[in-house]
Amino acid sequence: MRYLLLLIACVTLIPGCGRQDENVVVLEEQPPTGEFTLTETSIKIHQADFVHALYLDDLEYKRIDFKKFNVDNQGDIQKQYDAIILENKYVKLTLLPKLGKPYSFIYKVTGNEEFFIPKVAHMHISPNKLGWWFMLGGVEYTMPDEEHGDTWATDWKWEITENSAKRKSVRLRVKELRFGLEEAIEISITPDKAYYVADLRITNPTDSVVHFQHWINPMWTPGGRGELTPNTEFIIPTKEVYATERSFNAWMLDYHPEGKRLQPYDENPMRYLKNWKGSGDLLAWKLDHGFYSAFSHEQNEGIVRVFPLEYTPGCNIWSWGAAPEAKVRFLFSGDSANAGYVEMWGGITQGFDKDFALLPGESIAWREFMYPYHGTRGLHHATEDLAITFFKEGNTDYSVSICPSGDVSDCTLMVIDRASRDLVYAIQLRSAYPKKDQSAFSFKNPSRGDIEMILLKEGKEIARLEPKAL
Repeated sequence: MRYLLLLIACVTLIPGCGRQDENVVVLEEQPPTGEFTLTETSIKIHQADFVHALYLDDLEYKRIDFKKFNVDNQGDIQKQYDAIILENKYVKLTLLPKLGKPYSFIYKVTGNEEFFIPKVAHMHISPNKLGWWFMLGGVEYTMPDEEHGDTWATDWKWEITENSAKRKSVRLRVKELRFGLEEAIEISITPDKAYYVADLRITNPTDSVVHFQHWINPMWTPGGRGELTPNTEFIIPTKEVYATERSFNAWMLDYHPEGKRLQPYDENPMRYLKNWKGSGDLLAWKLDHGFYSAFSHEQNEGIVRVFPLEYTPGCNIWSWGAAPEAKVRFLFSGDSANAGYVEMWGGITQGFDKDFALLPGESIAWREFMYPYHGTRGLHHATEDLAITFFKEGNTDYSVSICPSGDVSDCTLMVIDRASRDLVYAIQLRSAYPKKDQSAFSFKNPSRGDIEMILLKEGKEIARLEPKAL
């Protein structure tokens, strides 16, 4: 193809690093070195004093005897939990393995914590089948239905599956006690990536077909403040969202001229926390790509989950709202001044009213990634390797910002004229990495014709992006 031949000709003329000519940039950076460790330890967590009110039900799930526990005065004790810390030069990930939970995720490039960690972890009355939920923050992997499921309320088994110079890995396993499903989640990091990898497998070892749901619930506060900023953007690659049929979602209908639940999302005010008049559930009707993200524009930092769309097509946003009451703030965080977090749920079904079916002996398995990124002024597309924005800033002026998900190579971002297929601009990443001052690139398109950007990995097309107005 004409534009590919032109790109090859340009980037092979002058080897090395930096600008090669006026419309081709080659990055050949030297990534830093750093530690790579797996540490078994324990941590103390401030939490409600409800241990004396716990009991096991007939299935052996933990429940609360509310006659022995005052929901309005939960106390504050410190409890010690077993922990595993996985750390490399870019991130520090803390797991609570007996709870099946990634608990803390520190992005060492900026020094910021990306997960919500409450000052005091409280117990909540919940509409789930157990009647309660323990709000520890971090990330949950939940079965077998909506509203946090049941598996958080039983003990998980765990084992270190690899502790080599190439990979640190912990396998978390749980048996779902209502139907007998089994889940294994292998959490791993490598020396040179800012993401953690989750390899998930759900198996039906029973003699019956099981209908169930599985949701991933990351509780995010990107940017390091421990709470959401007003201009936190909820970035979902979808054309439409649906305000689910719950009474507390009524305010969402104000954002449609006809008061409809199904609404366009591109220009929807609910993309930003500051326009959430209350708490609510906002369901993505259909995802176009396998990623979603929360991004703090005040902090110029976000976090993204990248996943195979064919296995996890569901996405739902829940937050406290932009200005929650002090009582809500305290119940969810132990701090009446905290502005809250966002739950960006990902499911193996598109909505909470749909079930997935596993036949006897059948399994479903997939791999996904989660990583922080910064310096991009938002997010237009994310892959396992890159977080990207592509802006039109004037009649002929454009910009591209990228944040690698670690040490990356052999990626090319190629901007072409859609009519002539001529090369307008190209960025070739021979070697790049996430650093405090991220790379941003500006260029002009004198022809003023329509352009698009093609992302290539090892010569294979991964995605095509159109520029967005700044």
